[in-house]
Amino acid sequence: MTEWHGGGRRFLPRVNRVVLAILASATSMLLIVGAVRLRQVTAPPPPAATGRVSAEGQQVIDGFGASGAWWSGPVYGMPLATREDVGKLLFSKAGLELSQFRYNIGGGGVGVHTPWKAAPTFLTSSGSYDFGADPAGIYFLKMAASYHVRDLIGFVNSAPAVFTSNHRSCGGTLIRSDIAAYANYLTNVVLGIRQHFGVKLNFVSPMNEPDGAMTPCVQEGMRVPVEERATVVVSLGRDLAARAPWAKEIADESSQVAFQLMPELPRWVHRDGAIHYLAYVAHHTYDYPGPRVLSAMHALLKRLGLHSWMTEICCYNGARFGYQYDPTMVSGMWLAKSIYNDLVYGGDSAFQWWTALSPNLGCEPASDKGCAKRANILGRNDGLVYYDLNYRQDGDTNLYTTKRYYVMGNYSRFIPPGSVLHRITGLPPGLEALAALKQGRWSLVLIDDRSPNSPRFRVAIALPGHPRKLRLEGSAVTSQSASWAKVKHVAVSDSGVVSFPTSGQDVISLELGPPGVSA
Repeated sequence: MTEWHGGGRRFLPRVNRVVLAILASATSMLLIVGAVRLRQVTAPPPPAATGRVSAEGQQVIDGFGASGAWWSGPVYGMPLATREDVGKLLFSKAGLELSQFRYNIGGGGVGVHTPWKAAPTFLTSSGSYDFGADPAGIYFLKMAASYHVRDLIGFVNSAPAVFTSNHRSCGGTLIRSDIAAYANYLTNVVLGIRQHFGVKLNFVSPMNEPDGAMTPCVQEGMRVPVEERATVVVSLGRDLAARAPWAKEIADESSQVAFQLMPELPRWVHRDGAIHYLAYVAHHTYDYPGPRVLSAMHALLKRLGLHSWMTEICCYNGARFGYQYDPTMVSGMWLAKSIYNDLVYGGDSAFQWWTALSPNLGCEPASDKGCAKRANILGRNDGLVYYDLNYRQDGDTNLYTTKRYYVMGNYSRFIPPGSVLHRITGLPPGLEALAALKQGRWSLVLIDDRSPNSPRFRVAIALPGHPRKLRLEGSAVTSQSASWAKVKHVAVSDSGVVSFPTSGQDVISLELGPPGVSA
């Protein structure tokens, strides 16, 4: 035992030296690993994918917009500060900066069961005009004009009851023998709005979803048979050209692309020269068409020599049109991809959401705090911003934004009217992007549709033609945790390659311009 201990004493220094060496080596390794991890956390990830912007331009973008239908009346009754906040949210540079606004030329709401969906008409029972009949709608139309919104569009859900087959503002058909008188009425509205309020409507849409008449009468609606649409377009077009030449015409706002617009448009557009009065073919996308259908629509319109606007969409519940309120990024990503598809595959030069504001929260935020941030199956995905319809009783005059609102801004704030769209190719599955060029300034919008737990990496996008040195002038990322947050670690090379980090379920927008040139 003594010898063992003695031997142990002689052996211990060697053991200590080995242990110390191992500890030193391990400590060094830990420091190295720690430094690597620190760099991984603090430094942007390396490029993992490169997309290329096509040198060939596509359509010129006219703008992004939304409708003032239905909400104008209730919101007009809210405090002035709330009404002013609506303007800031929709039209200001700090908000969506919408370049298009759809004013609902009401039909009077005769027979409509939902009071706030019964839009007033300027036409009186005696046949005269009362331009004080719609103070709420005109208030927000004038607000849009005061923000210099470029395109002010007057659109009709239903003609006044005198022009419909059942003498109501819903469930009826436009009377064929009254089409000329109806066109005269619309031109008088355009003239009256300019004369009384100093506002020019740039475009007029004389029918909305003409395949249906909204027979349940929860809202205004009017059917216009296919064989009558050319007569409507020609009658109004001639009237506008003669008396209000600043206003052009769009039509026919079909509900669906595949089953209505594509088979029906060729049946009427050449009749009586109707095609010559169309500034744009206006269509809705309530069949939620994919790239193939939209590409077919674009090909049809190209053969006809026509350009198109997407003028209404809403209410997707994850599977179809239906009830659901979802303020989250799930609905936001759907909107991001819908806009992308309409512009890239459909060739649309404008995208207009249905109604800018909606009360269809499906919950009572005054009594259930935070419910406006949660999805439910009772509301509707029909608004970008929401309000409490019962504000007079519960005092809630707040405005509630959604991720759809912010995603809309990822387009409307970064792609101004007059921008030329360019496609981007070469990105891996799950990523889609488009570019727009205006006066030497590039805008990029990237959609990262990978799952939320996908690895974060850098994406690089090469601009065409080796543009001169560009600088980052603006950025915004919308995700489940961010709303128009600045994009960090954006790099722009001298050869025109833009790289930046992205994560699953991100919508990222960048604006790049030449140094020393102000926007």
